[in-house]
Amino acid sequence: MRRLFAFVILLLLVSNIKAQPGVCRTPMPESAFNQRFRTIAMQKSDQMRLEAANALAVGNCLSTQQVKSIAALFIDDLSRLEFAQTAYANTVDKENYYFVYDDFAYFSTVFMLHDYITGIERQPFDPLPPQNAPVNLNFPALDYPDAMNYKGPVNCRQPLAEVDFMSLTRQYAFNNNEQNRLSLFTQIVRDNCVSVAQVMKLASLLDNENNRLPLFIAALPNIYDKGNLSFGVQLFSHIPNRSAFNDMINNSGNNPPAVPECRVTREEFSDMLQSIKKETFNSTKLTITKNILRSRPCFLTPQVRDIVNEFSFESGKLEIAKFAWDYTLDKENYYRVADAFSFSSSKEELIKFIESKL
Repeated sequence: MRRLFAFVILLLLVSNIKAQPGVCRTPMPESAFNQRFRTIAMQKSDQMRLEAANALAVGNCLSTQQVKSIAALFIDDLSRLEFAQTAYANTVDKENYYFVYDDFAYFSTVFMLHDYITGIERQPFDPLPPQNAPVNLNFPALDYPDAMNYKGPVNCRQPLAEVDFMSLTRQYAFNNNEQNRLSLFTQIVRDNCVSVAQVMKLASLLDNENNRLPLFIAALPNIYDKGNLSFGVQLFSHIPNRSAFNDMINNSGNNPPAVPECRVTREEFSDMLQSIKKETFNSTKLTITKNILRSRPCFLTPQVRDIVNEFSFESGKLEIAKFAWDYTLDKENYYRVADAFSFSSSKEELIKFIESKL
């Protein structure tokens, strides 16, 4: 079915896509893209992934392959469609865009994207905004510590370069949902070595003081200039919050904050399983299931076994069982997935696959 998608859309696009002299000629570097990709992949819902992905697509030039990688993260085809529409404008190799269509589960959304692109191509050319166009960020006038002249104990090699920090912050600062902003900022401080000043600036973009302390706690393992943490108290005007912040500083050396557990809850898994159950065509069910697995690298072996059991044919069961390996936490128990197979030959092939991975 995927090949049919690509073939049909290729025929359509060849006659419609024209080279245009847009600003985007070079995609963002792979190292920078991979960092943003991890941030998007760790979001807990399609809506949060969509907001993070759209922010990336609006502010950066992307290759078709980069767009395709992000598109594959979505569970829902409509979320995938909205992102693909947003990303098209800043894609450097539009002539290859039909490869993105491979990740859609339904013909209807493929043709919706095609109609969107056709409409864009027929419009008079309007130059795109320059990559990483500056957006004003108004940080409060606080006493920010200087990490460059810091001489105390450090947690990491060096803090995130200011230009990279500002680029990341601009992408997420104007998200209208504060909880989403907190989640996105938390991902920044977990993925990078940061200075106290940088964490303070991120925290200042959270309106609710109660959301600022969790951000500092999440940042603790990656704060370069930990001795400057006391400067962060300026972000808290309420006495209980200031006390909690000071307690965090006093206890940070003895009780490092626990890393949130990566897992798919029972409720989340039930929703995912229902999405798989409602598909009748095997090829569509395979696509939907792979997108679901990609969305969270936190599945447990019993959950994988339940997913595999949703497939009627042994070939589909085996394909999903192998695909799910990379997205399963308790790989030491993975042999139990073999219980989902009816034929000994399929069980043996899965066991051989597991052994090749160990």
